[in-house]
Amino acid sequence: MDFFYISLQLISAIIVAPLFDGIARKLRAKFQSRIGPSIFQTYYDIYKLLKRGRTKSHSTSYIYQISPYVLFISAAGMFCALPVTYGINSSVLSQFSDIFVLLYLGALFRFIFIVAGIDTSNPYAGVSASREGTVGFYTEEVAVICLIVVMMGAGSTNLPFITNLIQHGLYGYAVPSFSIAATAFLWVMYVETGRKPYDLAEAEQELQEGVLGEFCGKDFALIDIAILLKQFAVLGFFLVIFIPWRFENPILSLLVFLAEVGFLYVMAVFIDNFGPRFTINKGMKRTMLFALAISCTSLVLYIMGI
Repeated sequence: MDFFYISLQLISAIIVAPLFDGIARKLRAKFQSRIGPSIFQTYYDIYKLLKRGRTKSHSTSYIYQISPYVLFISAAGMFCALPVTYGINSSVLSQFSDIFVLLYLGALFRFIFIVAGIDTSNPYAGVSASREGTVGFYTEEVAVICLIVVMMGAGSTNLPFITNLIQHGLYGYAVPSFSIAATAFLWVMYVETGRKPYDLAEAEQELQEGVLGEFCGKDFALIDIAILLKQFAVLGFFLVIFIPWRFENPILSLLVFLAEVGFLYVMAVFIDNFGPRFTINKGMKRTMLFALAISCTSLVLYIMGI
């Protein structure tokens, strides 16, 4: 039964993620006084791409061919590792649901994403792959420091266990180090969802097409779904640790989770449209130091026992 619910969890994300992306695109257009595409436009784009064949450059290797599948599997694994429809009593799934599992799968996703761009020998893709590596260099250290505070405070790396502690008030926002870590992790979540100025890999405003410049057809559709799933997983990572709302009914837990993710999507669009526009390096330098300082503050407070 647990595997049924985890399958339902993954299928729901694959179905709903393009809708949230379409809503975000529509809201962005409204804020810019444009009509914008339909909220179902992402579905149309993916369907159009799935009908097209695969292409392969002569300069690419097997990495180019397998990268869409590895990206999808790693993103799907990240989302399945989130204890949304299962809890601490699910022996097999709860062992898989671990902070380190999510970190390693996220690192695998970024690594394959970068290598696939470099493998195409496209100069634009190579520069944009370097850009993606820069984003990862800044965000991952902040995320790890925040998660160290959570893991040490909860005494476990198991996500269902941590969620259970926070829901029952045994650990959480009453601890100052936890509250401050949540603030820094919010920045990581925003960056990983690819909002301005940390845009998605296409990087329309700064670098035409970017990492995905050589991909098309079914490969591009699969990568697009994988990126949306990764966004869901990152948002869910924040929710299951810092705002865990789980119920005895797995379906109700899933519906509440999807509503929370939708709310975060809308909030990200507000920041995206009303925030300043920087180049990627300037944007990271201006914001990363604040996030790093906040995360280090939470670690110092934990060491002090606060």
